Amino acid sequence: MAVRKEQKSDAPETRRTKQEWIESAASLKAERFEMAGALFDVKENDLVAEGDVKRRLVRYKGGE
Repeated sequence: MAVRKEQKSDAPETRRTKQEWIESAASLKAERFEMAGALFDVKENDLVAEGDVKRRLVRYKGGE
């Protein structure tokens, strides 16, 4: 049986605005209200990296 390896890409992290992250919450297995809560202190037009969004989401949900 073949083992699938997790691939790391050299592509830059996805950066989106607060509203774009809220609208695409399902892509990170979150609800829109969770995404909005995690990004509550981000200004509307600021670009936020995917890694930062994931960390904020984990903290919002009670992790770390």
